[in-house]
Formats: sequence, structure tokens, C-alpha cells
Amino acid sequence: MRLALHLLLLFTLLIAPMNLSGQSALRRAISQFERGEYYEALQYYKSLMDNDYKFDVEDRIRIAHCYYQLNNIDEALTIFLELEEEGHQLSGYDLFVYAAVVHRFGFYDGAIERYQRARPQNPGLQSQIDELIASCEWALENDVYLTNVRVNPSSINTYGQSFGVQYYGDGIVYSSASSADSKNKDKQGKSFLSLYYSEMANDQITSTKLFSKNLLFPYHIGAISFTSDYKTMYYTKTVRIKGGDSRVKIYSVVWDGKDWINEREVPFNSDDFDNAYPAVSPDDKYLYFSSNRPNGYGRTDIWRVERKPNRTYGSPSNLGPRVNTFGDERYPFISKDNVLYFASDGHPGFGGLDLFKATFEGGIWSNVQNMLRPFNSEKDDFGYVINPKDPQKGFISTNRLGAEGEDYIFYVQYLDEEPQVVVPEPEPEPEVVEVEVVEPVQKPDPVIEVVETKPVVEEPKIDLSIFPSSLAGQVISTFNGTALGDVNIVLADAFTGTVVGRATSSGNGRFSITIPDSYRREGQEFEISMSKPDYNTRKFTANIMDLNEIAATGFSLTPIFKEADLNELSGIVIPYVGDDITPDGYNILDRVAAYLLDNPNVVIKLNGHTDARGDRLNNLNISQRIAEKAEEYLLKKSVPDENIIPRGYGERYILNKCRRGKLCSDEEHLENRRVEVVVWRFLN
Repeated sequence: MRLALHLLLLFTLLIAPMNLSGQSALRRAISQFERGEYYEALQYYKSLMDNDYKFDVEDRIRIAHCYYQLNNIDEALTIFLELEEEGHQLSGYDLFVYAAVVHRFGFYDGAIERYQRARPQNPGLQSQIDELIASCEWALENDVYLTNVRVNPSSINTYGQSFGVQYYGDGIVYSSASSADSKNKDKQGKSFLSLYYSEMANDQITSTKLFSKNLLFPYHIGAISFTSDYKTMYYTKTVRIKGGDSRVKIYSVVWDGKDWINEREVPFNSDDFDNAYPAVSPDDKYLYFSSNRPNGYGRTDIWRVERKPNRTYGSPSNLGPRVNTFGDERYPFISKDNVLYFASDGHPGFGGLDLFKATFEGGIWSNVQNMLRPFNSEKDDFGYVINPKDPQKGFISTNRLGAEGEDYIFYVQYLDEEPQVVVPEPEPEPEVVEVEVVEPVQKPDPVIEVVETKPVVEEPKIDLSIFPSSLAGQVISTFNGTALGDVNIVLADAFTGTVVGRATSSGNGRFSITIPDSYRREGQEFEISMSKPDYNTRKFTANIMDLNEIAATGFSLTPIFKEADLNELSGIVIPYVGDDITPDGYNILDRVAAYLLDNPNVVIKLNGHTDARGDRLNNLNISQRIAEKAEEYLLKKSVPDENIIPRGYGERYILNKCRRGKLCSDEEHLENRRVEVVVWRFLN
């Protein structure tokens, strides 16, 4: 007994520091969360995840909030969906954030339902929730795509993120992370941004250089704008203030013929609020900017101030309630034809920041319009600028394809064709104080000198489209892997059912279907159908971004065997939940084992599949593990190892609409969690 007590005491002493360490990390995570330090809080939570700490519901909700605040909407949605699946009812502000996350994924019906449940529980947010519901309803009615515009990733490859383009001389200036492993990071774990210049020729980037040696700071710099003579530049910079907090402020510098010098803070900055995203009007008379200063209409509004001689300014004035909303209005840009372009998450849109434009006629801002897709997506889209030499071209910044909310620069080009959709009619616009009509001023092209440094990256050959131009591949039989000719392949739009293209495989099983340019776009979903006499027809859906990966894996059809029992075996589906096969699944495996023991010449494949939630790589691992678990069960039933081949495919072959980013019921997701039995070959 004494020995047992001694061992128990020793064990307790050994594990106590681990528990204390875990509790200490949890306390720090909660403390950082309550202070609004979401990145720091998440780091403590992740350290606990690495040690398989079991979080309670409240901590999981806090983790979801951290991801939401850090703009990692994918992870936030995964956690909220898991909580909902487990029967936990979110309420209050948690439910509101969940609705906002669903909204950001473009599931507008689901967002409306959650907003409506959250409304009575958030009396202080009811007006905002009404606006968000109206935005979802607008998105459902206006989910159209401008066919005369191409918006594709640019060839600017950077370390982590880049955004905020301005044309300058023969190229562009923009903000970019300087290094993937930089030690200089902000409170969100992002590497600090610097300014870079990329020279362009025929819309292709030919070189990339540091923009100015005098504008290197140990914090973020970006969102720039030039005067018409390119001798004064405004930019946004994060700075530390008393107490250790950060503020975003606007600064200006002047060109001395060699470099940018004489940095000066604009006098309307303050330690009490932020000023950001400066934009000089074409006539140089006004400076537009975004600010959360007092007396605004929402979180951040667009303001403007008159520019006066000797870098002095008038008093800031708000652009008014038809431009500004309860949300964020950012990144103003005034074109030569006096159109205001800006980003907003308060006007009706598709989710996150959308791009809008407004015209100024007769002393009022009017005709505020959403720029629709492909300018906008469910994610953040902002920073539209127009090429001063060719207004048909430009750039936007967006995180629609970025990991963990990273921003990237996309190239914009209007095509020489009429648009096939019409922009919705705007609401009437009120007067705005102290706004004057200005005549466009042509900005001269300056002679510039750029400080040459070692290029940030080696620029690849430009490819304006990341979207596949064709669906091509080879079709084989799931039985022995032989190539299949005369297979009819149909590629259709998954939303409308419109046939996009057809093909018949050649004798070696190969085929190719050209994808029309109008279908090469972000968010495009296809239904792929394959059929051949004496084979089971196969249908599945795929996002355009997954086509190349799927084609590389290959396509296959299962033969219709003359023996009824082989057909039955080859069509078996084994369900599972979590990391384990269901009781019904084990019963099915008992039948498979009995058949293989009676027919030792039959070799089967166990193909594991998951739904499209959570981490992609993790899903691939889960599918492999569940296939191997089915194999282990058969081995325990004395089925020889040579008769079984386990293979995991992750979320690659989704049976229904529930691809990544689509919100579905648990029953719909369960259709995709399966292990399929396929007769592979016969042993001699």
C-alpha cells in the first residue's frame, strides 16, 4: 500500500506541472482575448492544441472569435459548424458573429436565418443586423457576373501578402511583406510591409525593386497616393503611441530628384483615432482619406480635406451618409473622370469589403453602385486603381484566394464587348457639404529614379489567369486499371445545368474539353459526368480550381460485372462518423470479409473520402486512416493482405453540392464521408 501511495504521489507530482502549465496558458489566452489581442490569444490556444488539450465550449467559441477577428474565416466557420453539429446553441453576440461568418462564405439564406435569430438577442445591433439582412437579400437577387471584365491574379509574387497599387512612371508601387520569415511582425503575426516598385512593359512585370531607401520602417507602410506632378507622396504608416498602443496615421514626403525626403505628419492626425488610405484628387485640390474620427456614421468613414500651399490643410469634412454607412468605408480613389471608387462592408454586397463607385453631379454624390462580380467576391475586395494611360486596365487587392486572410494583387481588364448584365439602380443620394465638381487633370509621367536593391523575388513569366483552360485527362477502369476508350464525358455548369463541353475518350482513354473564357472564373462549379456501355455512370461536382488536381489523379469507371455478387460488392459504401466506422459499416465489412474469404482471387480497393470541412491535408490523412481502419478489420477477419488496397482521397471527390465554402446540413455532409469498395483485379 505504501509503495502504491508513493507511486501515486510521484505520478501526481509529475503531471501537476503539465496541468499547471496548461491552466496557465489557458488563463493567458483568455486574458489576451479579453484585451482584444486576438493573435496573442490564439498563440496560447495553439500551444494547448499541440498538447491535445480538451477545450470546453466557451474556449472553442473564443478560438472561433480569434480566427474571425484575424480574418481567417475558414477556420472560424469550421469551429462554429462543429459546435452546431454537436448540438450547442449559440446565442447573443456569438450567434451574430456566426451569422457574419456564414455571410462571408456566401451562404446568404443561412446567414439571414442566423441574423434573424441573433437580432432580438442583440438590441444594440438590431439596426446593423437589419442592414446585413438587406445585404444578404440583395446578394441573392444580384448574384450576377460581368462577362466583359477579367479579374485574375497578377504576376506579383510576394512573401505572404501584397496590396495597395498606385501607378508610377513606367510601373507600379505597392506594399508587400519583405520576407516570409521576417522577425519584424505586428500583433496579428503579419510581417511588416514595405514599399516596392515593379517596372512594367506590355502589362508584364519586368523587374521588382525596393521603392525608396528612406521609407524603410520597422512597421507597416502602404496605401499611397501621388500628386499630379509626382513630387509629393502620401502614405499610411502604423506608429506606436504612449502606453504601447498603435495608431494608423497619414504622412507625406517630397521628391528631391534622387529620393523621397522630408517626412511630415499631416496636422489632422491624432493619437485618439486613425487616419489612413490617402487619395489625392486629380486636380490636387483635395485629399480623401478614411478615418474612425468622431462624428462619423460608422466604424470608419471616408473624409476629405482641402490641400493648401506649403503642405497645410483645411478642416476635414465627412462625405455624408450616402457614401458612409454603419460599417467600414476605405480605400478611396478618384478617377480622371471624377468617379469615386471605394471599398465598403456596409453597403449591400456579397460579404466582406466590396468595391463600389459613386459619381458627383450637381453638388451631390449619387449613383452609388456595387461593381458586382468579378470585381467582388464573398471575401475582401478593395483598392481599385485605374491605369492612367489605359482606363480599360487596372488593379484591385483581394484576399479571395489568400490563405488565412492574406491580401494579393489582381489584374483587371475590360474586354471589347458589351456587358451581359446591368448594374442595379441606386438609391437617391443626398447633398454633401463642401463638395465641388472638379475637372479631370492629366497627370504627367515623371522621370523617376528608383533605388536599386536586390529584387525581392524573381518574377516569373506572366500568366494572367490561374484558371484552367481545359479539362483533360485519362479514364481507366477501376478493374485492373486498363484505359477506357469511347467514354462520353460531359462538362456542365453545376448551378444552371448548361453544358459547357463534351468529349469522347480515345483508345488510350484520353480526352480534352476546352473551357470557354466565360466559365473561367473564381467560384465556378462544374458537374462532370462520364458514361460508357457496360460501365456504371459516374457524376461528381468540382470547383474550377480543383480540376487540374483531379485530372492529375485520373478518372475511373466501375464495370458492370456479369456476376451479380461482384456488382454488389463493387458498389458497397461503408459509412463512418468522426474517426470510426459506424456499427452499420462494420456489419457491411462482415459481408465483404465473407465474400473475399469465399473468393480469394478477388482484390478490392477501399477508397476513403471525407467531406470538405476543416483542413485539406488533415482530410486527406483522415480518409487514409479510415480506409486503413477498414483494412485492419478485414485482416482481423482473416482476409489476406494481398486482397486489400486502402487509399485515401480526402475531399477530392464530393458527391453533392457541399464543396469547400458551401454551407450544408450534417446529413448532406454525411453523404461525402464514406469508404467505397471497388473490385480492382483478379489474382491468378
